[in-house]
Amino acid sequence: MTSVQDRVLADRTAPASRTDTSGLSEFKRVLVAIADASQADRAADLARRAGAGQARVLHLNLRESIGGRRFALETESSAAGVVEAAVLELRMAGIEASGQVLHALIDRAAQAIIAEAVKWDADLIVLGSGRRGELATRLFGSATLRVLQHAPCPVLVAPSARKHRVQHAG
Repeated sequence: MTSVQDRVLADRTAPASRTDTSGLSEFKRVLVAIADASQADRAADLARRAGAGQARVLHLNLRESIGGRRFALETESSAAGVVEAAVLELRMAGIEASGQVLHALIDRAAQAIIAEAVKWDADLIVLGSGRRGELATRLFGSATLRVLQHAPCPVLVAPSARKHRVQHAG
């Protein structure tokens, strides 16, 4: 059984669509927002299958605000490594790619992704799967859900590698 996103991408890349590139032109500029390097290959695959000509990797080096002070959740070098891994995956997939690390408060991640999509004039947003578990998502909400609700363009969510394996087992 295929997922909805797989069917959408299959329709977009069907042989009839390949001769008429106007259908793919809407996804030339793809913003790939990922939380960690483990999401790079799946996100790159979705961007490639969507017909991306250009991709911009966005990794948010999130900050937690405690008592008026902000604390980074990862080092600058770790954040840069996430972007480098994703840019490499995209380039290996034949997509022109660049990347950047932005700083955002943890509860403003969705707004930062949406703002970057608008600023870069993205035709599609590809998101890595969320970091939070099911309980935390229910209690505090989901950046992925907020992006889906407020994005200026279509959004694809790349399932985590673990979830992807489970879906295809058996």
